[in-house]
Order: sequence, then C-alpha cells, then structure tokens
Amino acid sequence: MGFSLAQAKNLLESKGYQAAKSLRIQAGAIKDEIARLREAARAVDGVLKLLESKGRIHRQKLIKIMEVIQMGEDVKKTWHEKFFTEAELKEFQEVGNHYTPEMMEACQRRWKELIDEVRRNLPADPASDIAQSLAKRWAGLLNEAYGGHAQLKGRIGEAYTAGAIPQDTRMFGPEVWAFIEKAQAAAGKK
Repeated sequence: MGFSLAQAKNLLESKGYQAAKSLRIQAGAIKDEIARLREAARAVDGVLKLLESKGRIHRQKLIKIMEVIQMGEDVKKTWHEKFFTEAELKEFQEVGNHYTPEMMEACQRRWKELIDEVRRNLPADPASDIAQSLAKRWAGLLNEAYGGHAQLKGRIGEAYTAGAIPQDTRMFGPEVWAFIEKAQAAAGKK
C-alpha cells in the first residue's frame, strides 16, 4: 500500500482503523492499477513488435502509450470521487467556495507548519504539554475549515485511516495521524 513497516504499524494501532474498509479501498485501487498497467504493457508490446518488424514506430502508437501511463496519474487525482459520496463532495465544494485563493494558501501554509512541527515531536509523550498543544492546534485548524461540517471532518480522518488517499497526495503519513489521535485520546483522559 506504499507504507513503510513503521507507518503500517502505527496505522494498525491507531484508534478508529477499520481494516476491512481499508483493505476494500486498497483492493479496488490495486485492481484499477493492475488493469491500467496491463493496458500499458499491451501498448508497449505492440509498439515493440512494430519497431522490431518495421524498424520504426508510428507516432500515434507512442502517444497511446503516454495516454495510458497518464491515466494512472489522473486516477490518483480523482481518488476522492471513489471514497466520498456525491453529497459529501458537494459539501466539500461549498466549504471551498468560502475561501479565496489567498485564504486557501494561508490555510495550507498553516497546515504544513503544524504537520512539520508534529513530525519533529513524534517521540513526545501524547500527554505532554507539547503534544497537547499540537493536538489543540490541529483541532483548531480542522474547526476553522470544517467547523460547521462535523461529518466531513470525520470522513477526512477515515480517508487517512483507510489509506484511501494516494501516497504522493497525502500531506502526512500514518505516524502523524497516530500521534494526533493518541494526543487527543490523552486529552480526553485528563
């Protein structure tokens, strides 16, 4: 699934992890990728046979290969359409309509800064002051963006927990998510 062993361990130990749901999503993504790769392999084999028999390749054949390879990138960009319901996607769009490009850039910058700080403090005790401060900031940023949309906040967490978000699209890995969940759990015990 693209996780290191340490990331997989943290993910499996995280609160709310649903193995069956995660595996269903991953199985679907793997099957889609297998189909895409088979099509790409057929296209490459066809072009190779032409090259070997005729000594040259028609430009359209090369374009077809590039299109098949690009399809995989496009699927990564539309993962959310498979995970979220149509109503949830509309709700996300409504939330996004309240942001100017400058506001979105500032929000993304604050998230990046917070995630970087969480990564630097992963060894911290979840009950420590620093972990609690990071968890509060995390909740604050979520509430800032999705305060009136509690279900969306939960669904975003499910997407990360289930591994539905492609590896190269994620802002953070399961170790960050696990740290925040443990800090939030520790806050609940206080």
